[in-house]
Amino acid sequence: MQNNMLEDLKNIMKEGWLEKESRVFKTWRKRWFVLTTTTLYTFKAEKQYSNPTEIIPLSTISTIKSCQEETNRENTFKIDTPETTFFLMSNNNQEKEAWIGAIGKAMVKLHMKKNQKDDDFD
Repeated sequence: MQNNMLEDLKNIMKEGWLEKESRVFKTWRKRWFVLTTTTLYTFKAEKQYSNPTEIIPLSTISTIKSCQEETNRENTFKIDTPETTFFLMSNNNQEKEAWIGAIGKAMVKLHMKKNQKDDDFD
């Protein structure tokens, strides 16, 4: 797994600080988010690419959208996966929209790549 992650981290599309709501205590924690062509990782320290606190394969994300109404906080968005929903918060609306766009675009690219591979076997 570690080898795959290191290989994956050669394809960083976006990275930066976001806050993530913890699943257990519901407190907001600052995390360094790294989006690659296949995965969204979170780390405790900036550009310290070891021991991720979360590994979210883009292929497992069903939706990504704003969620101010749900959290009662500005600049929040959520990522839904079959296992859990991640609540995230950026410093401003522009940054929030940039993350939603980047993750959405990466999901579409990954889906298209998968479909091309599937077509190769037809």
